[in-house]
Amino acid sequence: MAASKDRVRWKAVPEPVRHAIENLLGGHVVDARNCAGGFSPGLASRLHLDDGRRFFVRAINADQWPSEVAAYRDEAGIAASLPADTPAPRLIGTIDDGHWIALAFEHIDGAEPAHPWTAADLRRVLAQLARLSETLTPSPMALPHEHPRLGGWAEVAADPTLSVRLPELSPWAADNLPLLVGAERTGLRIASGESLVHFDLFPHNILLTEDQVWFVDWPHARLGSPIVDLVILLSSVAADGIDPDPFLREHPSSAGLDPHAVNGVIAAHAGAFLGSSLHPAPQGLEPIFRTKRAIGLATLAWLRKRCNLG
Repeated sequence: MAASKDRVRWKAVPEPVRHAIENLLGGHVVDARNCAGGFSPGLASRLHLDDGRRFFVRAINADQWPSEVAAYRDEAGIAASLPADTPAPRLIGTIDDGHWIALAFEHIDGAEPAHPWTAADLRRVLAQLARLSETLTPSPMALPHEHPRLGGWAEVAADPTLSVRLPELSPWAADNLPLLVGAERTGLRIASGESLVHFDLFPHNILLTEDQVWFVDWPHARLGSPIVDLVILLSSVAADGIDPDPFLREHPSSAGLDPHAVNGVIAAHAGAFLGSSLHPAPQGLEPIFRTKRAIGLATLAWLRKRCNLG
């Protein structure tokens, strides 16, 4: 998964904003190292202070990237409300002057899972996901039930400007659009629930240390069923050419669910990613759209295999 190539560097952040971040952290930054993973065009940097402490800071120019502002503000509220035993970095504080938004977190000295996935890394992450689902069921905070990052086939079917582009993306999806719309409808119903769901559980939002698995970047969290996070995570496994089904079957989040219900969630996830990739990519966010397309196609292939649809 290629990260955004236009991510801002620490020295490019306006001096008053840098000073405000340093005041928040209580020290002077002597070294700043941008993170390789992820897709945000804003700052995503590990900051090393003159007293030896380290922090992770995300910041965005709200005037330049107005479409990103809500996600930063949502994450600030969600991160501040996560239970203390959630395997997520602790929020130190935020800055929001209307022009720049910055979030400072405790530094986690970890690395993303191996790419492609290894069985050892995947089993560690899946075990932690099971514990996370227990911790966050029911949700410890009030969040929307709507799932803007699930579903897309119905929109494609209703919009001729999108449906006309679908055959180039996936001839099979174009030929079977009514089937996908129906499966997606089932998936959206199954995805509802009262758990706190991360909704963006891809490898670039996971950090592994020697003895812990951390889940980072929570702006898209919603109320829902734990099966959503499991399907999203396993779609990245499918994108690496690994069969996700053995891991799906043995995970607690899929226990008791009819296979057709799970297929509906997989269809809704594929619809969200492939449907959005039919839209033109905003300048600077092209890597996100390319990755969504790749994961969406892999998820669709996973669905077809599960349904024996050729």
